[in-house]
Amino acid sequence: MTGFDFVDTIIVRSVEKGTKTIREPVKSMKWAGKEFKESQEVKLRKIVGLRIESGKGTSKIDLTKMYRTTIPSLDGHYISSRRGTELLRL
Repeated sequence: MTGFDFVDTIIVRSVEKGTKTIREPVKSMKWAGKEFKESQEVKLRKIVGLRIESGKGTSKIDLTKMYRTTIPSLDGHYISSRRGTELLRL
């Protein structure tokens, strides 16, 4: 995890029209990055024969054969900083 470290942090939520509070630890969010890709691959392996209909139901696409985006490696790339006067190599 990058950025803030929320280990052992407790979240307090109010539910049921604000009459009840729930205290629970922070859960790992899998909505972006490598964790998301891995969880999506696990879900796709479980549903092997699933197909999606498209084009008014005239064509079917198998989920296992769909195009998957890849995350490119940024090693060796440069980014500019300090109003474009300095280059940093990743």
